[in-house]
Amino acid sequence: MLNRRLLRIKVMQSLYAYHQAVGADFGLAQDRIAAAFEPDLNAEVAPDRRQLEGQRKLGEARFREWYRTNEAPEKSDDKAVDLALNDAIRYFQDQVKKDGKFFGGQLLAGAESIHDQYLHLLNLPASLLQVLEEENDREARRRLGPRDTALDTSRLAGSAAIAKLMANEQLQDLTIRRKLQWLGTEELEALRRAWRAEMSTHPTVLAYLKGQPLSAAGLATADAETDAESPADADAQGPGEANDAPAPAIGAPSLAASGEEAEYEADLEFLRFLYKEFIFKGEELPRQLEIDDLNWEENRPIVRNLVLKTLKMLPYAATDKQELMNLSANWTDDREFAETLFKQTLVDDAKFEGLIGGSVQNWDVDRVALLDKIILKMALCEMQLFRGIPVKVTINEYIEISKLYSTPKSKQFVNGVLDKLAQDLAASGDIRKSGRGLLDNQ
Repeated sequence: MLNRRLLRIKVMQSLYAYHQAVGADFGLAQDRIAAAFEPDLNAEVAPDRRQLEGQRKLGEARFREWYRTNEAPEKSDDKAVDLALNDAIRYFQDQVKKDGKFFGGQLLAGAESIHDQYLHLLNLPASLLQVLEEENDREARRRLGPRDTALDTSRLAGSAAIAKLMANEQLQDLTIRRKLQWLGTEELEALRRAWRAEMSTHPTVLAYLKGQPLSAAGLATADAETDAESPADADAQGPGEANDAPAPAIGAPSLAASGEEAEYEADLEFLRFLYKEFIFKGEELPRQLEIDDLNWEENRPIVRNLVLKTLKMLPYAATDKQELMNLSANWTDDREFAETLFKQTLVDDAKFEGLIGGSVQNWDVDRVALLDKIILKMALCEMQLFRGIPVKVTINEYIEISKLYSTPKSKQFVNGVLDKLAQDLAASGDIRKSGRGLLDNQ
């Protein structure tokens, strides 16, 4: 399920995009000043180009000074410069406000899209059966009849586990309302390539199609990768569940199940194997998923977790009304956490900038990498605003994020600055914790 670290990453990415947009807004505002003093080539009297150039430079210099100090500019003797300056300031402020709303919305849309990706992938088995039917029809037409050596996919086509998944009423409803079917030409072509090049030649797939019992060792190859949640992310939603254990042998008699139920459990375990081996690993399908979603690599562990847990929730006795997994244990709280962290980091940007500048000895704060400053500001905001999150959890989380997204030396820089500031802010009373937030201060 969705964890707080991924939410922090989404906030960081949105803040980074916002600051990049602000930089572009600054340039566009200056362009407005320059445009105000472009010589009018159609004027009856030739313009004084030197005067216009001087006004442009003065307007741009005053705009930069306003941006640096954020103090209202005083009136000058040149009304034209004042008008151009005020126009640039209004334009810049309007654009920055729009950017804040836009990237704040993108943050939540990016998080919520993970749930859509999860539902989208639950529809993949139905599309795989469609691809197999088309492949068989094409082969039959090309050969004027079936070949004796043709791969018999009837067991997969008749999979009771796929049928139960596709019959789920909630999945059907959400798929239609959100248009989450596998209908894209590129998606279906990637699925065809995956079947031809990877699935149809895999020993475990061949054994399943032939009705042979599958060993635990064969199925467990897909379990080599683990997607456990970070133990440091204790504030997210409680302890993570254990990793998937190696799968038991399927296709053989079981003391717990027999007949149709045993066959269903075999189909379900094989379906889990397909997801693990070819969708969340493999070549063709992961490549296509990354093309469709630029954040696939960071979203993948969460989507994988949701899909595999959903299949665990579909035993033989499950009905069509079985409820699917939610994005998180409490999306309302998680959504509020992300929204508040984004907005308040922006509101207190100047304050955090000053704190960072005061803690960095012999180093100009303007020379600190933008991403490192964003990480530090988010951490400072979280330490002061969210009383239930321990300081050590916050520091460890942002150190981990800096390892993933910033420079090789950023983790030491982030650790040193946050450790110093956390002590100073705690001593001054600016950091006050309660409940679980006191755990690391005992």
